[in-house]
Amino acid sequence: MERIIEADLEKLKTDVLTAFHMAQVAVEKSLRTVFERDPGPARTVIASDAAIDALECTLDAEILRLLALYQPVARDLRYILGCMRTVGDIERIGDQAVGVAHRGLWLVARDPLAPPARLEELAEATRDFLSRTAVCFAELDMALARRLCEESEDILELNVAILKEMTEFMRDEARPVERAVQISFIAHALKRVCDQCTNIAESVVFISEGACSRHRCD
Repeated sequence: MERIIEADLEKLKTDVLTAFHMAQVAVEKSLRTVFERDPGPARTVIASDAAIDALECTLDAEILRLLALYQPVARDLRYILGCMRTVGDIERIGDQAVGVAHRGLWLVARDPLAPPARLEELAEATRDFLSRTAVCFAELDMALARRLCEESEDILELNVAILKEMTEFMRDEARPVERAVQISFIAHALKRVCDQCTNIAESVVFISEGACSRHRCD
């Protein structure tokens, strides 16, 4: 029985990482539209969102099956519940990618407005967060989980800096105000992607230690 549940848990991990990769790719494609003014990737993201939603539903059903079949306890139970939390965070990352894609298409249809340097910095930080979150979950890396939680404060500060910069821009330049608003929303969406990565890191802490670290990183 122990070997059977181990095989099912390994498959669950693989499926969760597949869903995470799909969301990661969606974020990257949506950013291509924002920075390269190419509408194609954004349209792909919007069309592909249903696949992430469907996989979330499939994983929810699989998690319920494992809970009913094995009635797991201790670490196995924490792992399954941690995966359940993670799947929800992944779906929300996909939703944020769709939001960025829609706003990217809106920007492409208007006169060019160079994204602020800080937005490029935030985009790169988001890519890094996503990459390290995949490793964190796959390896249940506690040290990395705690670093991601701590670094989420840096992401928040960067997002606030972009909002302040766009506010000043709108004050000085009335005509491009709508484009500045869209960029502000894109910055917020990227910050939310990193928030979901932090939630996944907190789930890794829960799986490994059985401790609830939500809303704090100690």
